[in-house]
Formats: sequence, C-alpha cells, structure tokens
Amino acid sequence: MPETAKEKEELFTMLEVAKIVGCSKSTVYRVVKDNHLRAKKKKGQAKLYDETIIKLVRTKIDDINDSKEPVQRISIETLQKQLEAKDKQIDQLNEQLRMAQINLSQSQQLQLKQADRSKGSV
Repeated sequence: MPETAKEKEELFTMLEVAKIVGCSKSTVYRVVKDNHLRAKKKKGQAKLYDETIIKLVRTKIDDINDSKEPVQRISIETLQKQLEAKDKQIDQLNEQLRMAQINLSQSQQLQLKQADRSKGSV
C-alpha cells in the first residue's frame, strides 16, 4: 500500500528540534507556547511536531541574535573606551612613580651629603 504525504511527514520531539537547531529545549518550548502550536502526534509522553517548528525556532533565534548585535557592539565600544582610559591612568601612575623614585633618590643623596658634612665638621 503506498504511503500518503501525511504518513511520510517527519515528526520531531522538542529535544530533537533543539539538537537540530542548536538551542535549548526550553527555547523550543517557549516557541511552541508563544505560537500556540499543537503537537501533530503523541508517542507515549513525547509530543511530536512537524518541520514548521524547526523553521519557527530558527526564525526566533535569528530575531534574538539580530536584536543582541547592536547592544553587543555598543558594549564592546564602551569597554574599549574604558580600557583606553585605564591605559592612560596606568601610564600617568607609572610616570608619577618614576618621579617619586627620582625624588626619593635625590633626597637620600642629599641626606648622605649632609650626614658626611656633619661628620666632617665634628
């Protein structure tokens, strides 16, 4: 007996859809719930869906990724600016440290000279 188109239709569980699309099972569940999808068939406890669910989940993921991209770009730009500012602060602190070390060295040399003078005058 030849199979009808409906019998040839491949059905998928939520977990199978998640693996095919590369997302979590909860994402698939959310798409099913948000779009009020009904299972085409039930096999034991597992609800089976046709390939339209795969297309819907992919579309949902694409929409999410598209909406995240500008925010990520802005975040990266902000972080780069902060990093540049921190680099400048580090350079300034290094320069202050270098100057403090020079001042300390000069001060120690001056103290040694004064100590030598006071010993020499005694």
